[in-house]
Amino acid sequence: MSRISNNSGVTSAFGTVIVRVAAITALGSWPAAWAAVDMGVTPVWFAAALIVYTLVALLALRLAGAALSRGSMIGLRSLLCVGASAYALLNWLLAVSYYTQGFGFNDQLFFHLGTDTLRVGWQTERLKLLLQFSLLALLPLTVWWASARVVPLGVLARVRFRALASGLLISALVSTPTLNFISYLSLRQERSDLTAEAYSSYVPGDLNKARNIVLIYAESLEASYFDSGHFEGELLPQLKALSQEGTVFSDVRQRPGTGWTVAGIIASQCGFSVLVNNPFSGNTRLAATPQPYPTAECLGDIAQKLGYSTLFMGGADSAFAGKGNFLRTHGFDRILGRSELVAQSVEPLNLSPWGVHDNYLFARALIEIEAFEAAGEPYFLSLLTLDTHHPEGFPSPRCQLVPSETSMRRALRCSDQQIANFIRELRAREGSEDTLIAVFSDHLAMRNSLWESLRLKGGERRLLFMLLDAKQGAVQGGASVNIPLTHYEIGPTLLEAAGAASAVRIGFGESAFAVVAASDAGRDLRTLSIPRYAEPAGNLNFAESHLIIDSSALVIKVGRREFAISENGGLFTQGAFTLIFDKTGAFEDVAYTRSLDDIGPSLRGKAVVIIERPTIDSPLRYQVGRWGRSSMMKGELSQAEILTLDPETLRSLIK
Repeated sequence: MSRISNNSGVTSAFGTVIVRVAAITALGSWPAAWAAVDMGVTPVWFAAALIVYTLVALLALRLAGAALSRGSMIGLRSLLCVGASAYALLNWLLAVSYYTQGFGFNDQLFFHLGTDTLRVGWQTERLKLLLQFSLLALLPLTVWWASARVVPLGVLARVRFRALASGLLISALVSTPTLNFISYLSLRQERSDLTAEAYSSYVPGDLNKARNIVLIYAESLEASYFDSGHFEGELLPQLKALSQEGTVFSDVRQRPGTGWTVAGIIASQCGFSVLVNNPFSGNTRLAATPQPYPTAECLGDIAQKLGYSTLFMGGADSAFAGKGNFLRTHGFDRILGRSELVAQSVEPLNLSPWGVHDNYLFARALIEIEAFEAAGEPYFLSLLTLDTHHPEGFPSPRCQLVPSETSMRRALRCSDQQIANFIRELRAREGSEDTLIAVFSDHLAMRNSLWESLRLKGGERRLLFMLLDAKQGAVQGGASVNIPLTHYEIGPTLLEAAGAASAVRIGFGESAFAVVAASDAGRDLRTLSIPRYAEPAGNLNFAESHLIIDSSALVIKVGRREFAISENGGLFTQGAFTLIFDKTGAFEDVAYTRSLDDIGPSLRGKAVVIIERPTIDSPLRYQVGRWGRSSMMKGELSQAEILTLDPETLRSLIK
């Protein structure tokens, strides 16, 4: 009877061990399983996650029965919970990267780590996010619970604690998320010397003979969608027909640092890629810096100097990702985004999670063009569509399409109709021959419901860029120019095709016509797969400037540079706003995060100025000095307080 009782106890204990190991393993490895099942990522990642979290579970069970002091026990349990959560978060971020764009860690992902993106994600994928955040939160609770309750481990009790810990560390370090992140950081380091001074030059033309410019940034509308055979039917039949009347540049490629909307806009207008200095800074720099890229002269700047009236219109919030701040400080007289378009509408608008549908955007654009023409002003109008945004597209309810199609196919067909109808209406107006119309993909499509077909295109995927009604003599209508181009060449090409200027160079780009001439002469030496970056002049140094923190204006001044304390361009209510400087005090980056814990590990050894408000009701707190050192100056700021520190004090704080 005793033997039966003992066997029953052993079986029960073994079952308890299995349940606890299974619970921790499931809660830790689900992101890898999601990526393997839904995104087709290698199952090796999932296998590695199973190993890592099995070892986490065994360590938790061993800790429960360890003979340690209370302080040591709490410390080790906390360390295990934090480590398990951090690794799960890394797994989740990599899975999100594959889910949203079909690739691993890159600048596109880290640029969009911010509250703006989370807000849109919450609107479009609320249940999925709620479930995933709940699972991520349950993991440390489960590890803590498992490490607090003793259970007989049998033969597993003989495995040394250090052996389990070593196995866990090695398994985590050689797993897919860690190696992918290290590869991303290494690639960024390799590209760190690709920053150079970007300059612009041009010869002004006769504005009386130049054409107006209408540039349509078509969200994710790449040239691949013209391939009806590959996508089992025509997705863009009307744009394909219009392309026969204009000039199509059929080999426009996407450089690194141009693969998301604001980066595509900047690259096409300024001639350089967007550099993400700190992987966890999100898109803060564009929103918080008074004038992003202050030394750059971009397409809007040049058009404005030449005498064009400039207007940018887009259905999304203009503050998103710092887009409005960039445009406002680089030549655009007016910017109409979601809030402005909604305010102008007489009737309530049917909005998508991203903003105003394209049908109203184009209708409003025609009204603005009519006003320009009535005033007799040459104009540069830039439009940004959004209905084809991944992952499923957001077709306007007014589109008459086949209901059985997938949402993305409907969105593409709808966008095709609306862009083509807008162009036809514009060209039907009297005097339309004086207007150059360009359609350009802001970037290649990210992962959407047509991803398998796009992925099979591989290296053949290209951006869409076509010109209609270019100035006579510049290009031939109905021509196809098959010369390799990138975002960098778009701005110069538009100015020359409109007859507004000649010999145009913007940043690291020149016009397509100059590239064709150079190629014909065997002088095209560009390396299209390598990005070029142009950062602000590196004359801002933490240790050589006065620092002023104004709590009433929510502004930080370092020397002559001023930074608005904000949540990625919005009102600062809570979180941490950080100015980051390197070890010598040279300015590196601006970052907004919800918590300092999100960015702390990447600040090691850096000089920082931090303004923090942990909760909405908290007072403003500041930290100045070298991160992690006890010598950092810390304190609170009253509502109308101004803190001023001289260079000598700042130098002492970073010694």
